[in-house]
Parts: sequence; C-alpha cells; structure tokens
Amino acid sequence: MKDRYAREVINGFPYPVAAMFVKLRTDECLDPGPNRLRYLLSTGEAITRFLGVVNLCQARDFAETARRVPPHALRADFKPRFERIAWGTWLHLARESLRWLLTEPQATVLIPEMGRFFFDPPPADSRALKALGELLTLRNGLSHDKIKVMHAHEFQELCGRAQELLESVLEALEFLLDYELTFISEIDVEKRRRHEPVFRHRLMRLIGNSGDFEGDRHNQAIPLDSHAVILSHRESGRHLNLDPLLVYEAKAGKAPDIFFYNGMKNPDQADYTACKHGGNFRGSESERAANLAEELTILLQMFGDTATIPPALV
Repeated sequence: MKDRYAREVINGFPYPVAAMFVKLRTDECLDPGPNRLRYLLSTGEAITRFLGVVNLCQARDFAETARRVPPHALRADFKPRFERIAWGTWLHLARESLRWLLTEPQATVLIPEMGRFFFDPPPADSRALKALGELLTLRNGLSHDKIKVMHAHEFQELCGRAQELLESVLEALEFLLDYELTFISEIDVEKRRRHEPVFRHRLMRLIGNSGDFEGDRHNQAIPLDSHAVILSHRESGRHLNLDPLLVYEAKAGKAPDIFFYNGMKNPDQADYTACKHGGNFRGSESERAANLAEELTILLQMFGDTATIPPALV
C-alpha cells in the first residue's frame, strides 16, 4: 500500500476503522511481533464490524419500508448469533444482508460500491471478502498460549501475510472516502412567515483517527434522526441511521467515544465496546437506555426465526 493512501485511510476513513488502523504506524507496532500482529487482526475485525453494522442497518430499513420478511439465510439462528456476536457473525451478517438487498429490485443500498466489494459477481465472493475471511481464519488459529511461544520468524511470516490481506481489503474500500460518519447531537427549527422550516443540525464529524471530533452546523429542509450516528454520502446526501449498533456516548464508558454493539443477555443489558479509548459500557448505563433497548428488541423481532412482516413506519 502506498504511504499516501495509508494517510488517506487514517485521515479520511470512518473513525471506527481509522482509529484502529493508525496503531499500525506507531513505534511499538512497526516491528513484526505480537503487537503488530494484534493490530493487523484488530483492524480487520473493526472493518468487518463496521461493514456488518452498515449492511444490517440497510437490511433493517428495507424490511421496514418495503414491509418484507428477511430471507431464511439471514434469519437462521439470528438470536443466538446476535446475542453472542463475534467477528465471524459480523462477517455473516454483512454478507447475507447485502446478498438479500442485491436480489430485491425495490431495494436501494446506501453504498452501491458495497456490492463490488463483497461479490465478483454475485453470488461469488470477491477477492476482498476472501481476504477478510482469511484474516478471520488466521486469528482463529491463534491463542494466547500459542503466541507466547512463537519465534521471531513466525511473527515475521504471520505479520507479512496479515498485512498483505489487510492492504487488499483497505484498497478495495477506497469508496469509503466518499462517505461521512456524523453524530447528530441537536436539531433546531427556524420557521419564518411565508418560508418553509429550516432544520439546523448540530453535528460532529466522526472521520479520521482523532477522538477530537470536528464540529459543524448544517441547515437543511428535512431533519435527520437526532442523537444518532449517521452515515451519509458526501455529495448526494443519502444517509443511513446506524443506531443502535454504532453509538456515540459522552457519559457512559471511561471517556467519550464511538461504541460498537458487542452482544447482550437481553436488550436492557446490551454490551458496548469502544473503538479506541472509551472502554466498555452497558446499555442500561446510557442516557438513551430505553431507546437502545427498544431498537435492539425490534432487530430481534425483525430478523428472528419467527419474523413477520414489519409494521408500517410511523
């Protein structure tokens, strides 16, 4: 991978990916060894989780708007998989959600380039998807005890292979530079006589590797969902709400951060894990506890084995 593109990933990719990838360029991770191997694999996992969140939320929105029941391939064992979610589950959900959407003539995906990233052509897996699968296989073949007794030449070989796979994935994801991740914290309404209302969005741009998120104010005629992490196309404005699978929390956890959904015993006690420095928190500790629990319950109902046609959106 060219150094110029690596810098673009660090500065322009969605924060959940960039915040992990940047660790590979720190001094303690430059040399082949346990630290570098750990972050090569962790970056692959962060990418998979992010793609899983995006594609599952796209499938949710289509199921609700078109009032369609997801296919069996997506619903099979959804509840146990989702409650104990892992890297392999995110990969499965990402692939099967997108596979369904690509077969539905009425479905519109937020990121059309995602089809090319996953399939070549459908239903054949692409080179990038195979690379993600190989990174997962590599990680699953390692254990703490095995890593402790590994020799330098083994780390050299494994780091080289993991880097090659990760770079092929990142290069295929160049289209993410055209999309922006934001958190909408507040919306004000301005309405003057003889004029349509204007909705002033107060937002943070969740781009790059720094947790000091750039703020902005944006006026538009239609309001987005507030208190939510939104993925949008920079030019067209097409957008997708990623709640409750990717959330911003300023008060729950150790520090303000973006948090991935990380499994649960029940919707009231969902686990969330930070992208960088915020530690973990339980959904019940959030100021939005009731909203998170409600949305997680809806996901279980919508994608479970006994799913029925979703009710019409209000």
